[in-house]
This record gives sequence, structure tokens and C-alpha cells, in this order.
Amino acid sequence: MHPDDQLMQRTPLPYRGKFFPLGFPLEIVTNSAVVLDAAAESWTGWTQAFDYPPIQMRAIVHLDGPVPDHEPVHRAQQNLLAITADRANFGVCELDHGYCYCALTPQVAAAPYFRHHLLETLTYLSLDYRYITILHAGCVARNGRGILLCGDAGAGKSCLAYACMKRGWTLLSDDFSALLREPQCPSTVIGRPMRIRFRPSAFDLFPELKGFESSITPLGKHMFDLRTCAIPNVHTARCCRPEKIVFLEHRDSGAAELIPMAPEKALAQFEFDRPYWDPPVSAGHRQNLQALLTRGVHTLRYSDFDSAIGILESLVS
Repeated sequence: MHPDDQLMQRTPLPYRGKFFPLGFPLEIVTNSAVVLDAAAESWTGWTQAFDYPPIQMRAIVHLDGPVPDHEPVHRAQQNLLAITADRANFGVCELDHGYCYCALTPQVAAAPYFRHHLLETLTYLSLDYRYITILHAGCVARNGRGILLCGDAGAGKSCLAYACMKRGWTLLSDDFSALLREPQCPSTVIGRPMRIRFRPSAFDLFPELKGFESSITPLGKHMFDLRTCAIPNVHTARCCRPEKIVFLEHRDSGAAELIPMAPEKALAQFEFDRPYWDPPVSAGHRQNLQALLTRGVHTLRYSDFDSAIGILESLVS
């Protein structure tokens, strides 16, 4: 760091890249090609689908130090968002204008930590504030008709999505879906079908997955991150119109059953899992969710995939 530039305002940023997360433009300038490599790992294959002003990001690699052994802290007030891991690894967003800045060490830039906790989080939260409504939900489709799979961690979203995929369904996402906030495209869901993540227990349910070696272990959370293109006979899509919303409740035994769910309860669960932005942004998200829930929402209690998929098929037959 130059003594006359303590704020690093004049740090040369010779590397530039343009990416299209979920189809939205993102422009990155940085002083390290490793940052662009990380962005390519996250978003290669996505092309522009929406003609909006790009999210702008500056990423400065500086200092030195290990990858943090803890998740970063997230804080926001009005249009400002901060994500802080430690003094050398942090990010800031000015959400109204879609401008992000992050600083990180070389060790973090080269690790999955950067993609998962800074690069992708800064980008997706900026898009959530401006253009989309992010849902903690998977999405599968049959004959072009989608079903959102919702529920808490451990409810089986990824495993049920994979089981549906094995039965010929189209995968849009295992646990991340984005609802487009465009009047001309009401209730359009965008997924992330390129990857699917499992806990190790999924290998007991699907032994064929044991042959895949693409694994990550971030912060002690043992997960396996697989590219869907490596799975034979897979059908994927990036967007659809969901016909139904299903909240999953996995149980040890018993026949699968579908129970109507009050839209107000579903709305509360969606909003509990989401970041809260000040009005009028929060009002736009709520309106978006309320329109989605008019399509019908249920709780699916199940103990095995075959009976659960049979009920899902009945919803889109």
C-alpha cells in the first residue's frame, strides 16, 4: 500500500470481466486475475437475458493471511450492505446504484470461501434488492410446469429434486430460486441448474453419486457440490412458471400426504428466510410473493421419494 494512498483509491485495476449471473449483467474490475477465475467458476455458461444496468463490482486483493474459519457477518441499513469476515476480507454494497466493493487476501481469492461468502453473496443480494426476490427453495418441472420445493435445511429439497430428475423431471435448482420482479413476466422463477449440493448422507440414498469427486468442505459443513453436466441423462432449465408451491416435511415412516397450507403461513415462512429491506423495496418483494402464492401452496409430508414424486406428478398432470 502506498503511503499517499491509504484508502487504496488509486490501486491499479487492470483486469476486467463481464458476467451474467441469472442472466443479469455484472461488471468486475480487479487487480487479480484470480478474482475473474472465481467469477467464471460461478457464472460461465450464463448469457445476458435482461437489459438492465449492470451491477458494478471492484475487488482488490491485498495484504496476506489465512482463509477465515468462520462465516462473515452481514449487516445492512437502508441502501447500505456490509459483509465482514475480518480486517482484510470484507465487502460493501451501495444497493440503490448496484455498486459493490470487496477486499480480500490472495489466500481467500483462491478459495471457495470467496465465491460462496463474498462474490456470490454481494452479487445476489444486489440483484435481490433491485430486480428479483430470492427464495430458499428448489424447483423442478414436468412438461414445462414447475413446482417450488420449499422447507428448512434437512427437509430434503436437494434429494427430492435429484430423485425427480432421475424420473425424467427437469431440474431448475436444488435450493436457490429467484422470482423475477417484472410486471410483464409475473411469477417467473429463475434457477441455478448447473450445480446440485448434497450432504454425505445422500450417498446412502443414491449410491451412484459415490463416483463423483467434486467436493467442498466450507467451514466444517461437509457438502458435496456436483456439476449436473456430469450426471448422465439429466434435463435442466433456467426458468419456468411455477404451478404450485410445496413445503416439505420429511418423516421416518408413513404414506405421503398433501395438506393445503394457508398462504399467510407460507408468506411468513418465505419472509423469515429472506433479507429484510426498507420500504418500498420490501413492499415490492411482498407483492411478488403474494402473487406467487395465489397459484396454490401445500405441505407435503413424506417418507420415501416414490410416493412423494407421485403426489408431485398429480399436481402438474
